[in-house]
Amino acid sequence: MQTSNMILEIFVIIGVVITNTHASIGDRSPYYRACLEKCSTANCTKDGVHFHSSFGAQVQPLYLQLTKWTCQDECRYDCMWKTVEAFTNRNWAIPQFHGKWPFIRVFGIQEPASFLFSIFNFITHFVMLKQFRREVRKTSPMYWFWQVYALVCLNCWVWSTVFHIRDTPFTEMMDYFSAFSTVLFSFYAMVIRLLNGKSLFLTVLLSFLCIGFFVHHVTYLALVNFDYGYNMQANIVVGIANAMGWFIWCLYYRKSQPYVWRCALFVALVGVCMLFEVMDFPPLLWLVDAHSLWHLATAGLPFIFYRFLIDDCKFLRKESAEKTKLGLHND
Repeated sequence: MQTSNMILEIFVIIGVVITNTHASIGDRSPYYRACLEKCSTANCTKDGVHFHSSFGAQVQPLYLQLTKWTCQDECRYDCMWKTVEAFTNRNWAIPQFHGKWPFIRVFGIQEPASFLFSIFNFITHFVMLKQFRREVRKTSPMYWFWQVYALVCLNCWVWSTVFHIRDTPFTEMMDYFSAFSTVLFSFYAMVIRLLNGKSLFLTVLLSFLCIGFFVHHVTYLALVNFDYGYNMQANIVVGIANAMGWFIWCLYYRKSQPYVWRCALFVALVGVCMLFEVMDFPPLLWLVDAHSLWHLATAGLPFIFYRFLIDDCKFLRKESAEKTKLGLHND
């Protein structure tokens, strides 16, 4: 969640959907199921959360306790690697488990590379936000609007980081919801910039429509049905509309506002980075997969988009000053 993450966070969502949730060959295999049943019976309480005795909790390192690895989780992790070993010994393809490739956890972190690269994205957003604040006057048009946008993006990357530490129903929902908030806000920002303050009615109407759609989206997924297909479709539709809007706007103003090339380049690079999501391969060294590489690739994009925002705010300020001067001259 991100740079304006106009269509960026849609792909974050798609990547999570692709690599997450559904049953896979590994967890469906009889070997894995037998291992899990044996481990759970021998070590876990009925609820699967606690170990049968205090001995189990004592041997579990503190960092695993802090990251909430339950007894059942430990059994799944151990049986996953036993199953991987059984598959590789037979020269079978490395299996996925519950929609995910097997990753070596590091200090309790479930997907270390995606965790680290999500932090990179947060840092680049934060660094460029500070630069934006240094170079753009607070009285400039859309200054405070982009402040809110940046906070939405930062929040998205916080939850992306948390989700890659531990995949739980709660962290999954927060990652999905915060990512969609960035996608939708990116679309909202695009339309607001296109309107450029020319219609208060359309601005207010758009604001209510976006807020209403976001509330509906979140409540439906959280309270009615966590539908991955619907969530993906919503992100794709909003993301494509957002990208097309920015491209058309950049094309129209390419001569009068030459700096818009940065915005167009950003959108194009997002598409290029998406190639990592199209690829899908077992993690290198059991740490780095295509999804994590996509996170790494997007980490540099904020440098391009925030530079565009800085130039655009300066242009709007100059434009506003000229209109004011012209108005006083006419009076």
